[in-house]
Amino acid sequence: MPAFDDCLKQVMALHGTLRASLIDHSSGMTVAAAGRDGPGADGLDPGGADAGPMEIVRATVSGTAFVESATPGYVEDIVITAANGYHLIHFVVPAFDSRLVLYVWLDRLLGNLAMTQRSLHSIGRHLVAA
Repeated sequence: MPAFDDCLKQVMALHGTLRASLIDHSSGMTVAAAGRDGPGADGLDPGGADAGPMEIVRATVSGTAFVESATPGYVEDIVITAANGYHLIHFVVPAFDSRLVLYVWLDRLLGNLAMTQRSLHSIGRHLVAA
């Protein structure tokens, strides 16, 4: 877990980051999380903050546009622009058999979408190498 914690610390250090989570999208389980509860989270369900992003991931990888290549390596990122911020979902392809995604909730006024996206790619590569 130290690599996961270090990964989340790096993401939370990015200007404007409100929440960061590492999620196994095959099971929907949140592996590690930091920051605020996600929008719509009731505080009673620790995984509730990441339920929305997982629904989007499942719809994307099972959708007809991606059905032939529904692997985490094919879809690199999903970016959602909402009134409450940017929601970035980055597919991390680890060496072990898991399907991790890195979910980031970014403040629209404080965060830099392009720089955050570039940083997530770098942080994801370092996580895989750890």
